[in-house]
Amino acid sequence: MIFHSHSEEETKQLGRKMAKTVTADTICMFGEMGCGKTEFVKGFLEGLGYNGDVTSPTFALCHTYDAEKTVYHYDLYRLSGYDDLYSIGFFDRPEGTVSLIEWSENAEDYLPEDALRIYFTYGDGPEDRILRWEENE
Repeated sequence: MIFHSHSEEETKQLGRKMAKTVTADTICMFGEMGCGKTEFVKGFLEGLGYNGDVTSPTFALCHTYDAEKTVYHYDLYRLSGYDDLYSIGFFDRPEGTVSLIEWSENAEDYLPEDALRIYFTYGDGPEDRILRWEENE
């Protein structure tokens, strides 16, 4: 599926909608810096009833949010390889939780096969983004 966003708010709206409809417990996000991954996460968390601040965990590597489900928000920008992922508890997520993973391209070999993959790219205008996703079942 493909979604064309013309603003950060539209990207967040898609995140809110997907939080209510997606059944995957892992969402892997791919794309360049500034393509809307964190805005999507903000909307997704809003869709699960979370009303607090949401920031990219670039330096913390993982933020945990308590919403309708516990959400683990990873930023793998500075990581590569199994040892880095293991050291942040990437493989230890409890059942019944959701993982939202930014910079999934840095962990391609370790992502769950059944994860939803969303590819973020720039559109024609300065605020335009194109989101394309695939769900492996």
